Amino acid sequence: EEGLIETIQRNNSWILIYTNELNKIMGCVHLEKHDNKLYLGMLTVAPNTQGKGIGKALLYIAEQFAENKKCNAIYMTVITDRTELIAWYEKHGYVNTHELKPFPEYNPRFGLPKKKLEFTVLEKSLIL
Repeated sequence: EEGLIETIQRNNSWILIYTNELNKIMGCVHLEKHDNKLYLGMLTVAPNTQGKGIGKALLYIAEQFAENKKCNAIYMTVITDRTELIAWYEKHGYVNTHELKPFPEYNPRFGLPKKKLEFTVLEKSLIL
């Protein structure tokens, strides 16, 4: 909870939500502007509604948001072992840059990994 509050309160940081007709949250995504790029993180869809286009809709909304904020690209980090998730993002136009970033190994906020993890950076250029 503390980490989420900190994220929400940062400058140039937003949480977009996707709701159903009953105003129930079905998905969300965190966006944060860094210079002329928008970082996309924590894209989440309710498990019982996955595969129904909510994630795709959130990506589209994030891209529109990025263009409105005059960003020329969106980037994200994905755990390298999540090959099916990387493939899903690639299907939606994100390119694996093969830039690797370390996973925070000893931060209880992220849990204690059972093996060494790392992130790969994915990026999608936007036409402004």
